[in-house]
Formats: sequence, C-alpha cells, structure tokens
Amino acid sequence: MKKRILGAATALAVALAGSAVAATPASASDSGGAICVLNQNTWLRDSPHGGVLRTLTAGRGFRWHGAGADTGSGVMWMYGHGAEAPTQDGWVPQANLSGCYWP
Repeated sequence: MKKRILGAATALAVALAGSAVAATPASASDSGGAICVLNQNTWLRDSPHGGVLRTLTAGRGFRWHGAGADTGSGVMWMYGHGAEAPTQDGWVPQANLSGCYWP
C-alpha cells in the first residue's frame, strides 16, 4: 500500500513539474524590437563573422534590436539576443530567422 501511494505521489509531482515547464513562454526579454523565431540552431556572435558567444536553439525566440549589417559577403547580419540569454546581445545571420513580428 505504501509503494502504491508513493508511486502516485511521484507521478503527480512529475506531472505538475512538467506542466509548469510547458507554461513558460519561449520568447526573448522585454527589450524593444521585433521578435523572430530561430529556424535552425544558430551561433550568437560578438560581431558579424566574429567569435562565437553561444549557441541559440532552433524554435526559440530572438529579439532583433533593429540593427543590421551587410559585410559584403552576401550574408545580412541581425543584432539582438536569444531567449536563452536575454542579457547577452550579439549577431546572427538573417537567413536563420523567420516569423518576425513587432509586438
């Protein structure tokens, strides 16, 4: 009987924890700019074609701060931050963003 109650309590705890995680929004911080969705895993860089700061995950939000750069390489770079690190701004290729909208 104790094992059955313990098993039920464990299942309930796991279900509640899972529902709390699912309710967390996948968007960037409240800073100004358009919200986009990363269409693939993307490196956040310190400058266009620069050093890698971190990897941003596909399907997560990216807050574009309105700045862009064309370095003549055929890649348009967008400046902002990802949902995983709302306090760390950097550059991502525009081709890796989709579904942008202004909130």
